[in-house]
Amino acid sequence: MHFIRPFRTSNRRLRRAAALALISLLPVSANLSATAAFAGPPWKVSDGFSMDWDNLKVQAQPLAKNLFLLHGSGGNTLASVGPEGTLLVDTEFAKAAPKLKLALNDLGAGPVKYVIGTHYHPDHMGGDAAFRADGATSISQANCRGRLLEEQFSYFWNRKSTPIALADAPSLTFDRELTLHMNDEVVDLIHQDQPAHTDCDTIVYFRNANVVHMGDIYLNGLYPYIDIAAKGTIDGYFPVIDAVLKQTDDKTQVVPGHGNLATRRELVQYRTMLQTVRDRVAEKIAKGATLEDIIAAQPTREFDDEWASDRVGPEGFVAMVYQSLTGKRFDWQPPKP
Repeated sequence: MHFIRPFRTSNRRLRRAAALALISLLPVSANLSATAAFAGPPWKVSDGFSMDWDNLKVQAQPLAKNLFLLHGSGGNTLASVGPEGTLLVDTEFAKAAPKLKLALNDLGAGPVKYVIGTHYHPDHMGGDAAFRADGATSISQANCRGRLLEEQFSYFWNRKSTPIALADAPSLTFDRELTLHMNDEVVDLIHQDQPAHTDCDTIVYFRNANVVHMGDIYLNGLYPYIDIAAKGTIDGYFPVIDAVLKQTDDKTQVVPGHGNLATRRELVQYRTMLQTVRDRVAEKIAKGATLEDIIAAQPTREFDDEWASDRVGPEGFVAMVYQSLTGKRFDWQPPKP
């Protein structure tokens, strides 16, 4: 197990800042556009998705008393470790579970009593079965259980997911809210009716520690994947993020579904990016533009250096925004590398 430092800054982010600084110093007559100054493709390789299971290392970062941020491969895991046992939020990929268990053991964690899934995707709930086998109770929003038990299809990735066994499905589900009291902590699970990333997203607040796990509603440094087939929609992100902003402050530690630990200020910047791109795409749609026209107009241009990756690039993000706003062009696929 390795302890990690928060708030790492990528070289690409520094390049973007340097480019913007250069533009501010140039006279208007230089006729250099901001778009031309950005680093551009190839986009960064999104780390955190290692498939080298034998050599996988789980990193641990203490956030508060009894509360740790863990990551091996997949989504970020939040672990409450205390005298009443262990509670996990997200369990990453299934094959990461053995290493996750070792990391918890290194922290002196007691038996895992609860595992909470922020949504049904296997990079977040894949390890649930391994912890259920040890006696943990798996918790999710009700729609997640249904999706896990049925075959799912992703338009964007053009692939199907295999249903899980009934014995591995969440045994405790909720509709809108659920509160747990454990390890001197109040843990609130909140789902909003309007789908966002999926139709079963759960925000998890650790009230006493002032920490919130947002699942894939928030990705730090990556464009989001909108699961259109699971009723995901760009317009659903805003009420969820706004609700989080109302319940947090400048000292809140924000755990994204993927990426480094963040601040409330960084969450605001992410929301601004989403809103800006969404509004630009909507404006083009209102004028009759096709998806190809909108992609060519580069509505994400000033955000790409910071948010685009090999998983979701500018074209893919624009396509998902377009699809969620129009209900059209589900046949679109990301360009082959």
